[in-house]
Amino acid sequence: MRYPEPDESFRCVTSLTPTVCDLCGVRRPAQCGDEPIAAVMDAAKGQLNGGQIEKVLIFAPDAVGIHLWEKFPEQLAAVETIAPLRIPIRVVMPSVTPVCFGSMFSGALPEVHGIREYAKPVLTCETLFNVFPEAGWKTAIAAVNGCSIDTIFRKRPVTYVSTTKDADTLAFSEHLLRQPQYDFVLSYAYDYDHAGHAGGPFSADAIAAFNADLDTFQKLAALTDEVWADRNRLIVFAPDHGQHDTGNGRGGHGQDIPEDMLVYHFYAIRPARR
Repeated sequence: MRYPEPDESFRCVTSLTPTVCDLCGVRRPAQCGDEPIAAVMDAAKGQLNGGQIEKVLIFAPDAVGIHLWEKFPEQLAAVETIAPLRIPIRVVMPSVTPVCFGSMFSGALPEVHGIREYAKPVLTCETLFNVFPEAGWKTAIAAVNGCSIDTIFRKRPVTYVSTTKDADTLAFSEHLLRQPQYDFVLSYAYDYDHAGHAGGPFSADAIAAFNADLDTFQKLAALTDEVWADRNRLIVFAPDHGQHDTGNGRGGHGQDIPEDMLVYHFYAIRPARR
């Protein structure tokens, strides 16, 4: 399978944090070392007429790499229908979940935020989940209990919803979106990564989980258009890394190879209904 060459069009996964902060008029975390994505900022400027984003949904499916979209272009088209700003992203090493999500939501490289291996300590640096509550944004994280997102961003003024499975995470995410006090919702999906590790990234169970991720994203995006129709809003599809076939019937990641390192992030800017 051919992969796009990671040229200057690829942004580091750290670019999500300054992009979201600047769109919302919220200060960047202190350790953030990246700059916002120009294509997203330009799109917002054109669509919001100088306004700012008022509500944010980030859907974070684990291990959904570029190789999946290359294999299933019809699914790529479906996601781009919802979030048409497709940004090529290169993640950080090692390409494992806590390292990558630590960088994604702090804007800092691993040597700065401190997670440099597969470990799940509570981050001590500032993240989106410090600066948004500080700015008065009611923030929530919904994720499977004990996973990286459920663990490394603790000890912050955030609503944490820990579930036993992705289906419950979806249900609670929908509940959070329907509560008018919430301004920022992060919803995480675990099953594709889990199924890929068990049977390979293109196994029947893994592809079923991938399709479920896309269905979840469609449902959450449609719900934001219903409940946040009167607010300028941002919708983001943001995986942490990819996954490769290890050759023994299982999937893995953590290497500096395209299957593990290259992902797409998808952004949608939705102006308020006037």
